[in-house]
Amino acid sequence: MTQHFSIRQIYLKDLSFQAPSGAAIFTREWAPEVKVDMNVTHEDIPGGLTEVVLSISTVAMSSGNGAYAIEVLQAGIFQLSGFSAAERERVLMTKCPTILLPYARETIDSLLMKGRFPALILDPIDFEANYRP
Repeated sequence: MTQHFSIRQIYLKDLSFQAPSGAAIFTREWAPEVKVDMNVTHEDIPGGLTEVVLSISTVAMSSGNGAYAIEVLQAGIFQLSGFSAAERERVLMTKCPTILLPYARETIDSLLMKGRFPALILDPIDFEANYRP
């Protein structure tokens, strides 16, 4: 059977931005400690499609105070056929989040800019190298 992979839709599933210290954070020296967590999940949906969700959470503390907290759930609907179960899992956990990452990165950058915080440079991620079946 011939393998087929296509992107049906890319969308922002959920979004949260908080600046818990409010204006006070801008009156202090900016010395951020930033923590970034990522997760990838997928779920089959009707029509032979699969939803893949790339979750990115980032929290920044500066001088012991909460600067910002962001959570982005960037999602995509993908259609795959002709793959073995192992190949399908690998595509869903590597190729799909690689496609979604630039969208999530842009959303985070836009939120930080609107919140008047310095940019957060998220390095490219090699999902393939990090994949463990």
